[in-house]
Amino acid sequence: MSLLTKLKSKWLELAALALISALVYLLSVNQFSYYRDDWYYAYDGYIAGPSIFKVMFSSDRPARGIFFGIYYWLFGSHPLPYHLGIYLWRLIGAYSALWLFHLLWSRQRAANFAMSLLFLVYPGFLWWVQGIEYQPMVASVALQALSFALTLAAIRAQAKTAQAALWASSIFTGLTAIALVDYAVGMEAFRILCIFLAQRRLIRTLRSSIIPLTIPLSFLLWKIFIFQGDRKATDITYQLSDLLREPLATSILWGQRLLDSALNVSVLAWWTPLRMHYPFVEKDSLWLGLTLGTLVLALSLVALRWLTTSAPQADSNPEASPKTDSFPLQAIAIGLAGTVFGLLPVIMANRFVIFKAYSHYALPASLAGVILVVGLIHALSSKRLQMILVSLLVGIAALTHRGLAIKAADEQSAVRNFWWQVYWRIPKIQEGTTIAAIYPNIKYEDDTDIVWGPANFLYYPNPQPGVNLVKYPLGGTTLDQTGIRNVMEEKEKISATYRSHFIFLNYRRVLVMSQPFAESCVHVIDARWIEQSQHDTEEIVQLFPHSKMEYALTEGETAVPLGFAFGTEPTHGWCYFYQKAELARQQGDWDSVAALGEEAASQNLVPADPIEWTPFLQAYAVLGHIEKVESLAEQFRDDSFHKGQFCQTLTRMEENGILLKDEMQSRVDELFCQP
Repeated sequence: MSLLTKLKSKWLELAALALISALVYLLSVNQFSYYRDDWYYAYDGYIAGPSIFKVMFSSDRPARGIFFGIYYWLFGSHPLPYHLGIYLWRLIGAYSALWLFHLLWSRQRAANFAMSLLFLVYPGFLWWVQGIEYQPMVASVALQALSFALTLAAIRAQAKTAQAALWASSIFTGLTAIALVDYAVGMEAFRILCIFLAQRRLIRTLRSSIIPLTIPLSFLLWKIFIFQGDRKATDITYQLSDLLREPLATSILWGQRLLDSALNVSVLAWWTPLRMHYPFVEKDSLWLGLTLGTLVLALSLVALRWLTTSAPQADSNPEASPKTDSFPLQAIAIGLAGTVFGLLPVIMANRFVIFKAYSHYALPASLAGVILVVGLIHALSSKRLQMILVSLLVGIAALTHRGLAIKAADEQSAVRNFWWQVYWRIPKIQEGTTIAAIYPNIKYEDDTDIVWGPANFLYYPNPQPGVNLVKYPLGGTTLDQTGIRNVMEEKEKISATYRSHFIFLNYRRVLVMSQPFAESCVHVIDARWIEQSQHDTEEIVQLFPHSKMEYALTEGETAVPLGFAFGTEPTHGWCYFYQKAELARQQGDWDSVAALGEEAASQNLVPADPIEWTPFLQAYAVLGHIEKVESLAEQFRDDSFHKGQFCQTLTRMEENGILLKDEMQSRVDELFCQP
């Protein structure tokens, strides 16, 4: 291969990796904000400043405290730089992997590019949309790939100065990678396998491995004998206790988990995540998703075709590069071994790789996993088939990530919209309140961060630089059986400290909020007159009588929601007028409720959820606007559900000290309370 062709090949590889990955990762990046646990990272940092991250990770991974401290010092709580950072680390990792593969198999340019590309768009890691929390994990795998390449470059270097610099860089990046993600230590065995593949002699391998072995040994010595952590999940002795107590049963369990995790990391990563997220592609725009997948597939095919046809026929240094026809076997062997060793620390920590929650455990071993996959593909004799299969996997990854991006963007949009409505509705929520909230189409389970995170950002965004423990004024409960029982019993008080923050859940002070479906408004439940939507779940309806509206304060002015957390204010549609009417009703200002109804009507605004007519119906009844009451009643003449809801609310008004005139009372009874 001529020098010009080599340069063209390198630039093509770099440009193709950047272009394809940008199409995969960046199309929705401007729609991302905070996803799940990102809320507490952002809020803790916003309140206490960069120093809080040292506290946050003092119990298990202090290097992450330094890492996040630097990030927060640079970018604060603004989410976009973190999402761009995730992408850049992925790209750096792919470039580092490409360098590594070229050092291992210099005549396999197409295969090397394929492995780097699959590593870059690897669909088995599904947390990249959580740009803050998973930043160090993506940085770690990038630094580890770079460290492996630097190791091989140091071994090959002739000049002593260059060799010393390469060794130092290799050790620094390797130690940093493991310090950020301790379970990545298993991939140090993959480093030794790479050295063996490059040296092809056992003695030379052992000699060349002396320096890089200082990386895992230094980490283990520090972890076991120096560092005093108090988090059991990262305590080696604690995690090995099961093996010592029940060696046979634990070994069988670990073996099963290792097999399942290895399959997930390699083969199933290209199918299970796609099956999980393809429905979101269909929901958003199937045409756009398929176009993206096809475009990425075509670009991959073109790049692979060019690299295949321009590949050299011989290598001037056969010692540096094994025979071409031995590549598939070598790739399968090193890929399989690397995957197993990369997963061992995860398994021994009593974790495993599943795509719903634990996909991040696949990330370190994914480098070996893609080598295994490409090795299996290159075991096929047809180069055309090889290119088609690799391109197909890239297209699958693009579709998977597109579905994931849509899911994350939709969820974040729903959360922002929810809290903008709460902002319109409630001027202030009293400190010490626990919020029970249900979002449309979002099952957050234990991730209550997406309840108390935005609530505190909205109502208590008051920086306290330098504090060592961030105290959350507002809490959020789970909506599982335990959470529902606690709300209904109204007696539990639970305090909990996690990393750098303290939260107090007082189940005697619960405020219930429900948005039954995406087009409906947020309903802040007032137990005086419960408004139940046809779309409310049975679980949330049980909580309605326990909602304490007195903790939704009607006095005071809320600061405008922070733009980087909540985006721009939505258009003032029906829900704006509904929320303002709800607030006016709580204040007893029926004239304002009626006026808001008139203003909404003048703009031809109507609710998607009919139950939202309730405050306006009440206002018309109190003010004696009988013709408007009759007009609303006509809409629900054959709707027994809503007639029953309206009857119940209008009947309970007298119980709450709001009397209707006799004529109006008789008329509403006739319109809504009679079969």
